[in-house]
Amino acid sequence: MSEPEKEAPGLEAESRLRRGMRYSHRTGLYASLVVAIATIVLLILLIAQNTRRVKVDYVVGTSQTRLIWLVIVSAITGWVLGIVTAFLIRRRTRWRGPT
Repeated sequence: MSEPEKEAPGLEAESRLRRGMRYSHRTGLYASLVVAIATIVLLILLIAQNTRRVKVDYVVGTSQTRLIWLVIVSAITGWVLGIVTAFLIRRRTRWRGPT
C-alpha cells in the first residue's frame, strides 16, 4: 500500500474557523463600503438641499451665510466636543491602582 499523498509544503488545509473568519472579514468590508457610499450620497443631498442664504445673528452683529456652512461647522464642532468630552471622562474615571 502506498502512503497517503502529502500536501505541498506550506499549504495547510483551511479550518472551518479560519474560513469563517475570512468570509466574515470580507462581509464586514462590503458592509463598510455600503455605509461609506450611503454617507457620501446623503452628504451630497444635504449640500444640494441647503444652498440658500440665511441671516446669522451674533452678539455683536449679523451676517449672511449659506445654510450648509452652518450645518458643517456645527457638525464638526459637535464631533470635536464629543471627542474631547470622552477623553476627559475616560481620563478622570481611569483606575489609578493602589497608592
